[in-house]
Amino acid sequence: MANYSAQKLKRVSLNNQEKRYADQDGNNNNAPAPAEEQAPAAPSKDGKVASFDWLAMLHRTFLSIYLVKDDLLVGAGKFDYAFKVGKQLLYVMAHEQMAEVDSPNVAKSMLAEVRQQAATHVNKRFQQLMSRVDLPVVDEAQDIQNIHYIGLTSLTLVHQDTSYQVEHEFGSTFFQEQCVLELDDEARVLQLFSLNSFYQMVRLLQTPNDLLSYFDYHLTKLVNFEDFKGELELAHQFLNSPVFYQRAVEVQQKLVEIGMLGKVETRLTDIINQTSPQSEAHPTQEQVELTQKLQSHATIFQKLLNGAIKRRHEAGETIPLEEVKVLVAESMYTRICIIEEMMAYENRSKEDCLNGYLCHQHSYNDFGHHYVIVVYGLDQRAQYSKQWLQQNHQKLLLDINAQLQDPAMKEYFVLGFDMSNDDGQGNVTVLMDVYHQSGSVLSDSEKRYYQ
Repeated sequence: MANYSAQKLKRVSLNNQEKRYADQDGNNNNAPAPAEEQAPAAPSKDGKVASFDWLAMLHRTFLSIYLVKDDLLVGAGKFDYAFKVGKQLLYVMAHEQMAEVDSPNVAKSMLAEVRQQAATHVNKRFQQLMSRVDLPVVDEAQDIQNIHYIGLTSLTLVHQDTSYQVEHEFGSTFFQEQCVLELDDEARVLQLFSLNSFYQMVRLLQTPNDLLSYFDYHLTKLVNFEDFKGELELAHQFLNSPVFYQRAVEVQQKLVEIGMLGKVETRLTDIINQTSPQSEAHPTQEQVELTQKLQSHATIFQKLLNGAIKRRHEAGETIPLEEVKVLVAESMYTRICIIEEMMAYENRSKEDCLNGYLCHQHSYNDFGHHYVIVVYGLDQRAQYSKQWLQQNHQKLLLDINAQLQDPAMKEYFVLGFDMSNDDGQGNVTVLMDVYHQSGSVLSDSEKRYYQ
């Protein structure tokens, strides 16, 4: 089997210093818990340790391109950040709870108290805001299908002008006993996450749509008073559960109904048929292996996309931001299907590899998004070459739009894969090109033209 890799890019850390956070399990005892030192923070003008830079951290995540800068609910006394991913809104309140200590080794009871203070502060801000303004509601007419309100907390201990961040989580017991949330209106619930958990959840789930789906999953656990140890463990449980694949199944069922797919994938039906409370907490070996494949293939897709953006930029061109937003938001399951299609190249006939070929994939997150995959031929006279796609991608996209009219899709992408960089030892460095066209409903005369 060949080894496929994407174009290498500089690694970018997610958090400010890329330091591991210290542990804090919230147990109410006085055993000392060492906090871990951060990279030295630049002191402010008054000599104090600088506060955590939330915006810098968010700009190192995929959420940065979805940041809404002019939202009326962002500002003093309101939310700190707003994001819009497709038709979903995400409002964030962030708070750093700082405490000066005589030693980096502090009692766990004190850490639990600092955590309590942080949660209380964010929850109080949210309740005060709700009492003053009308929060947005789901409105299909306004293209708003889902809204989440998120509180992020950072616990920082300061000892002799050095700051230490403390790991913490918010499990179900915390909300039942120490910080009771207002759950009467499920559409207006503040979901609390620690900075360190949020950081790791973004890395685990990799895409905005999968992160937002996890927020739905977490919210369901909260309002139904279901037990969970912490938000990060719950994220792992979500990723290994049948619930994670439910959206992909729903989209594939729609594709079967309109004749674009013969049947729902067997691996999906096998997972869904295993759905039970036990399957969520104890995934099968097959689910664990699929999860590992999801994460590796999703990473490959993102690196290929990063490479495409970089090469276009170096050529003095750009991929429009709205197109980038759609591709970055694409679910991990769609990504795995696209990369599997690309990797199936090694099982193709010699004729296909020399001549190139074309195949299709669909978004299994958004029913209205369709992908055409073109694997470039290796022969200089290949039918499907890189040069051919550069010259004919617009006509190809128009033809696909004409073929898919019942119903018409919203967005079409052509992904061109260059497999020519083979070192002769089974290692292929892949490059990906991206072309896009929004879908449209054709008039009767236009349909006759394409018949």
